Amino acid sequence: MIGFKSFADKTRIDFPGGMTGIVGPNGSGKSNIAEAIRWVMGEQSAKNLRGSRMPDVIFSGSADRRSLSMASVTLTLDNTDHYIDTPADELLISRKLFRNGDSSYFINNKQCRLRDVTDLFMDSGIGQGSLSIISQGNVEEIFNSKPIERRSIIENVAGVYKYKQHKLTAQREIDETADNLSRVEDIVHELKVRLQPLEEQSSLATDYLDQKKRLDGLVKQQLIISTANLAQRVAHSKALVAEKQAIVTKLSGQVSAGEQQRAVLKKQLANGREQIDDLNSQLLTVSNKIQSLNSQHQLTAQEKSFKNADLNRLNEQIKLTQSQIDDYKVKSEQANAEQKQLAGQLDEATAELEKVTAKEKQNSVSAIEQRIDDLRNHYVDLLQAQTDVKNQITERAHDNQRSQERSAAQQARVNKASRELTQLTAQAQDLDEQLQKSEHQFSETQVKLSNLEGVLNHNKQVVDRNQANWLAALKVAEQAKAKADSLKQLHDSYRGFYRGVSNLLRHKEQLTGILGPVSDYLDVANQYVKAVNTALGGQVQHVVVTNNASASAAIQYLTENRLGRVTLLPISTISGRHLNSDVIRSASTVPGYVGIASDLVSMPTKLTKIKEFLLGTTIIAKRLDNAIAISKAIHHRTRIVTLDGQVVNAGGSLTGGANRSENQGVLIQKTELESLTKSTQEMDRQLSEKEKALASAKSELAKIEDSYNRGRQQVFELKQQYESKRVQRQDMTKQVSQKQRELQTLKLAINNSTNNLESADQGDLNAKNQSLQIELDRTNGQLSEQKAQLTNVKKLTEQLSLSRQRYHDKVVVTKQKLAQIGRRQTEFDDQIKSHQLSLADLHKQWTAQTDALNEIMAAGELNAQINQQTSRQDHLKAELEKVKQQINNDDEKLESVSQAVQTNQLNLNNATHEHQETLAQLKQDQQKLQADFDQLQANYHIAPGALKAVESDIDVDHVNRQIKMLRKGIDEIGPVNISAIQEFKDVSKRYDFLIKQRQDLVDAKDHLTATMADMDSTISVKFNSAFRAVAEAFSKVFVEMFGGGEAKLVLTDPDNLLTTGIEIMVKPPGKNYRNLSLLSGGEKALTAITLLFAIIKVRPVPFCILDEAEAALDPFNADRFAKYLKRFEDETQFVVITHRKETMIYADQLYGVTMQESGVSKVVTVNLDNLQTEVS
Repeated sequence: MIGFKSFADKTRIDFPGGMTGIVGPNGSGKSNIAEAIRWVMGEQSAKNLRGSRMPDVIFSGSADRRSLSMASVTLTLDNTDHYIDTPADELLISRKLFRNGDSSYFINNKQCRLRDVTDLFMDSGIGQGSLSIISQGNVEEIFNSKPIERRSIIENVAGVYKYKQHKLTAQREIDETADNLSRVEDIVHELKVRLQPLEEQSSLATDYLDQKKRLDGLVKQQLIISTANLAQRVAHSKALVAEKQAIVTKLSGQVSAGEQQRAVLKKQLANGREQIDDLNSQLLTVSNKIQSLNSQHQLTAQEKSFKNADLNRLNEQIKLTQSQIDDYKVKSEQANAEQKQLAGQLDEATAELEKVTAKEKQNSVSAIEQRIDDLRNHYVDLLQAQTDVKNQITERAHDNQRSQERSAAQQARVNKASRELTQLTAQAQDLDEQLQKSEHQFSETQVKLSNLEGVLNHNKQVVDRNQANWLAALKVAEQAKAKADSLKQLHDSYRGFYRGVSNLLRHKEQLTGILGPVSDYLDVANQYVKAVNTALGGQVQHVVVTNNASASAAIQYLTENRLGRVTLLPISTISGRHLNSDVIRSASTVPGYVGIASDLVSMPTKLTKIKEFLLGTTIIAKRLDNAIAISKAIHHRTRIVTLDGQVVNAGGSLTGGANRSENQGVLIQKTELESLTKSTQEMDRQLSEKEKALASAKSELAKIEDSYNRGRQQVFELKQQYESKRVQRQDMTKQVSQKQRELQTLKLAINNSTNNLESADQGDLNAKNQSLQIELDRTNGQLSEQKAQLTNVKKLTEQLSLSRQRYHDKVVVTKQKLAQIGRRQTEFDDQIKSHQLSLADLHKQWTAQTDALNEIMAAGELNAQINQQTSRQDHLKAELEKVKQQINNDDEKLESVSQAVQTNQLNLNNATHEHQETLAQLKQDQQKLQADFDQLQANYHIAPGALKAVESDIDVDHVNRQIKMLRKGIDEIGPVNISAIQEFKDVSKRYDFLIKQRQDLVDAKDHLTATMADMDSTISVKFNSAFRAVAEAFSKVFVEMFGGGEAKLVLTDPDNLLTTGIEIMVKPPGKNYRNLSLLSGGEKALTAITLLFAIIKVRPVPFCILDEAEAALDPFNADRFAKYLKRFEDETQFVVITHRKETMIYADQLYGVTMQESGVSKVVTVNLDNLQTEVS
């Protein structure tokens, strides 16, 4: 203990076998020992530890000591008999608590949880709630408690606590399963309600798709025919345009060729003039160079004579330096040879010196003198021993005869007891081997089962976690799908659109060229949705059509049927709108500018003009203050919208604010629907993965549960085998111990009677006397030899000392010579290096002078260079005259070509005008053809290249009649939900899966219920068995403790063993049966103690701590209480905290608790057995 309550210092208390008493005056802290044991075993109630909160157990300080910040207790248990179900032979249970509330538990120095400590002692009889630690308060609780509260006493004996814990766990699992089942039932009911309308919608949508497919085929055929005819007309127009283009191309080629020829001639003239300039420049350069060469030739002759003189001087210096290097190398080699010779002499001298030193060590004078002293002492000891032996021979001669006579009879008894002990020992060893083997098998199986239990619990947690995750994900997915379905129905039925737009879109199959509302083609990032929605306003519901013809047909249809009004945007005629570059530049410099709205959204390429038409002149800003600043910077020339939907209009007016409940526009609904669609797809994928994980986890759990159940049965069988052999071994141990004590007693008697017969034998003493005499003679001879050897060694030592000094001097001299030669060698090497550096420098100078001389020699070529430059000067003059003649010829050609180019350009202008007129007609035809192609691409995804030649026998009128009939049939069907087909399949699949999950949950609940019923049955059987055993033992012990009378335990509700209480009925000697409440205080205490003894008799526990349990007893009953404790000490170790002398006298060991220092408890120990031995 460290810092626990009054035990401020580290305190260790050992509890050996037998009964230990702890005594001390009131307030000394002796009860704190029992509370420390209770605390380290997991006690969580501060009240049971006589405190108001748990940090109260930490030493709070005294007058002389400061309070501590931590309390720590470690309990060591001997578990070699494996009473506690764990493989360890020794258990160390530790608990630490800090004043800030942090706490930790340890089992065998490994940190663990409180639950691990509780599980370790569960149903062991010494855990929480057991009677292994009893104070006077516990005794009072037994007779003051209600009958239902007393049943916990029997439950501890029966060992059903773990079953009750498992039952509570099973009940929690049932509750969780019921909750999950309720949630699944709700979802199943919701899906079931959706299935029937979805099935009807799916059937109606299927019929609609069939008719729509036929209509699309006929409309496509109609459009292909008209498009093919138009394509033929366009092909003819293209051929005519190509013919005109060929004429224009030919004339353009002629004009281009003339222009190219003019350009070539102009370039040639420019080049000629550049050549004249270049030739003049070259003539000037050559003249200057000729003059320079003449001056350089005069300087060269003078430099040549100077360089030749320098080379001769350098050659002489190089020869001198090389000669000096050769001399130093010869001297260095001579010094090296001398150094090697001296090194050999040094090695020989050193070897001789080591030999002499070794001989000196071998012939140590001090060692021989020490051996002589040892031999003298040994000789004296031998004389003393010989005297003692002679006295023994005389004194023991008569005793030997009498001892031989007495020990003869006793030896026979010893021989018999030895034979019996040998037999018992052999049997015990055989049992040990069997017990060890059984224990090994039990431990191995238990470890495997423990590991398997951990895996089982982990897999249960995995299944529960997977199921909870699946249910949570299912709920979220269903909510998201419901919202997405609601939005999709709104979108498909066009309920969020204006009346005219909604009616047009619902009947667009009856018209051609109706592509859809602007909102369907807009792709907007989330941060811009509100701004774009505000900027577009009602324009988001404008309908995009392919051309004006389609727009006219749509307006006519709405007008004839009075279906409302709509704004149409023909792709072929809409033009984009853009802001002036100055406006954009001015706006972009203002803080908070985001961009042009048309640049922040995406639409298909063919709708770019519509995007620019709707948003090309709207600016997006971050906040309203930014928008106002931008509007001011561009002089209020265009509208600005903020990201949160506020507007600064052109001209400077502002529009903004927010409603309590904003009605989301179709663009926001579309964006939210797209987001939800992506989310639900991801949720479906995750849900599918969770379903697979749940199924896999359940399958794995079933396999592990089967293995665990088989392992539990094997552990139970091995434990029964082990316990049986352990009991046999305990009985055998008692027999061996008894026989050993008997044999030791006999041997002790023989030893005492013979009075060391063997050591006192006359013959042995005589032999010992003769042996001592021989040893004396031998020792005397060794003394003489060592003295002679000492004289010789002293002479030899003197000779060796002289030799050692001589060799030492030789070694010193040789080392000095070697050092001197080494210094000379270093000097020679330094000189060689220095001269080599000088030589290298001279070589460099010689090379430099040679190079300079070569350059001067090269100057002899100057005459040739002068002649060469003069020849070049003549050549350049001739080339200059030739270029001037070519320029005159090119001027004449350029004038002729320029006149031809003017004539061809006039003809080209006329041909180009004719070609443009033909091309304009072709573009009109191509525009209409492109509109048809766009409609084919948009509605039927047919590329222009996929069209084939139209068969001439197709009845166009018949096709038109069929189209009209199918459109009428589709109108009669009315609005349909196309997504209902897939949705019906998905919901059906989800419904089937949930039905299976619901059945799995029902099966799991039934299994848990059956498991609880099995546990209830097991608890009832074990409780009934334990109650009967304790009741029988209680009746017997009561008679012994009270010296007569009767007592019994009675069940208050014997028909319900799970909830019945227990009444204690006693009949003290000379009195009638009565309840505990009618007994005197002493009778109550003795009855409660009697119940404790009965429980220990039925289920012995390894140790029991009694804190003043006998305080209320009179001296006679206190003495009886202590005697009865001694009856159990072979199986139970008792620690008794007491004031009573009647109890103290029976203790094997006493601990005294005192407070020598105020507020700090100390423990002193007295072993009564040792004390009694010393007194004896």
